[in-house]
Amino acid sequence: VTYNDTMRGLGLVREGLRYLLRRDGFLTMSASPIRAYVRSREGLESADIGLAFMSFLSTPTYSLDKQPGLTGITHQLRPESQGHIHIRSANAVEAPSINFNFLSAELDRRTVIAAVRIAREIVEAPALEDFRGAEFMPGAEVSSDDEILDWVKRTAETTYHPVGTCKMGPVTDPRAVVDERLRVHGVDGLRVIDASIMPTLTSGNTNAPSMMIGEKGAAMLLEDAV
Repeated sequence: VTYNDTMRGLGLVREGLRYLLRRDGFLTMSASPIRAYVRSREGLESADIGLAFMSFLSTPTYSLDKQPGLTGITHQLRPESQGHIHIRSANAVEAPSINFNFLSAELDRRTVIAAVRIAREIVEAPALEDFRGAEFMPGAEVSSDDEILDWVKRTAETTYHPVGTCKMGPVTDPRAVVDERLRVHGVDGLRVIDASIMPTLTSGNTNAPSMMIGEKGAAMLLEDAV
């Protein structure tokens, strides 16, 4: 039994009451209550894959599926593929041109294949035998590296932790936008104080580093105002 079974009909009412009266239950669950950080291969100094498992089956539109199941998510922590973003006009309301360029680097392709295989190994562990059903996505028939990569390309999406569009670096770096005090190169009175100043991705979620950047940036503003 998973939350796909219990969050329907009277079960949904019960979970709503649990939240209102006791502040517990499904409605207080984090997006991914089970997480792990692992290495895709031997010899790495630190983890390069993030794994997340949820005790319910999610649809591509982020709603509960009608059938019970387990959802596993893999993240590549430090991808090497680089995209680009450019303004298309002087009109601020016109959307920019964005090319994510996902999986253009060979390392990224190898890592996501390894991530899918590791997630499968975890779910297929003997300890989960009583809870495990048939894999329906990508499915047991998707087994070779090329098949796994093709499935990832067709179904994967960003995890919405973008960084780097206003990279911090010296003025001699053609890709740098802000200096060590978060001031925009060549523009007086303008700073960028958010995750976009990170030169590269952090290994985990960007929330805590972004809070640190905000606090450090606020301190810089106060220092320079004196």
